[in-house]
Amino acid sequence: MKYSLCSISFRHELVSFHDLVRFAREQEFAGIELWGIHARAVLRRCEHEVPSLLDRMEADGVRISMISDYIDLYSEDDQVALKRGRELFALAKTFRTRKVRIFAGNRPSAMADSETWTQCIIRLRELARMASEHDSYLVIETHPDTLADTLSSTLRLLRETNHAHLRVNLDFLHAWEWGSDPIDAYRELKSWTVNYHLKNISGRNRLDVFAPNNVYSPSGDRIGLTALSDGVVDYSAIIEQLVRDDSPYTASIEWFGEQPFRYLESELAWLKKQESLRDVSINS
Repeated sequence: MKYSLCSISFRHELVSFHDLVRFAREQEFAGIELWGIHARAVLRRCEHEVPSLLDRMEADGVRISMISDYIDLYSEDDQVALKRGRELFALAKTFRTRKVRIFAGNRPSAMADSETWTQCIIRLRELARMASEHDSYLVIETHPDTLADTLSSTLRLLRETNHAHLRVNLDFLHAWEWGSDPIDAYRELKSWTVNYHLKNISGRNRLDVFAPNNVYSPSGDRIGLTALSDGVVDYSAIIEQLVRDDSPYTASIEWFGEQPFRYLESELAWLKKQESLRDVSINS
C-alpha cells in the first residue's frame, strides 16, 4: 500500500509545507493529501518554488496524492460550480496530481428530493467531463450529510452520473457509520475507488466529534478520537483485504486530534507492520 498523510491534520499547527515534506520523506510516506486551503497558501507564498520542490519530493518518493476541497453543487448559478472546478483542476495540475476530492453536496440523501438529486448529478457529470479534459478524476468522498452517506445512495450517485472520471474516496469509518461492514462496502465500491481514508473512533456515541463545526474549531472536542488499532473499525482486517487485492491506490491517514506528527509516525509504523504480517500470512 501507498500511505499518505493529510495536511488537514495540521490545520491548527504552525507548520510549513517544507516541514510537512521533510516529515513525509523522513517517515517514508508515499504522499501528501493536500487540503485546498493549504495548496493555495503555498502558491501565494512561494509559487515559483513549487516545481523544484515537487521535483525534490518526487525524487525522494513522495508525491501529492490528492487535492481535497469543496464545491457548492447547489448554487443557483450554474457557473459557480464550474468555475470552482476549473480552479481545482488547475490546482491539481500545478501540484502534479490527477485527483480532486469534493463532497456530494451538503444534504443527507434521505432528505434529498428528486430535484436535488437531478441537480447534483448534472453538476457532477459536468465536473467529471471537465476532469476528463484535464486528464484527472473528480473524487466523491463517502461522508455523512451528503448524497454519498449510505452505500445505496453512493451507488445511485455513481450509476446515474455514469462517467468514467467520477471516482470514490472510501472512508472506512463512515462506511461503518452508515451501517455497512467496511469490507463489504469496499467490495461494492472497489471498481470506482481511487483513495481510502483511514481514521477511527472509540464508539458510535462519539461520532459527533467529526461534525464540521467541531472538527474545524481549535477548541473543539477531541474525546473519542483513537488510534486505528484501538477503535470500532477493524483495520487489521481491512489492511489484510487491501494486501490480498494488492491495491494500487493511496490510503490517507486522517487525524483530527492533537500531536499530529507523533500520531502519524506511530500509525504509519502500525500500518506497515500489519501489512507485513498479512503479507507473510498470505504467502505462507
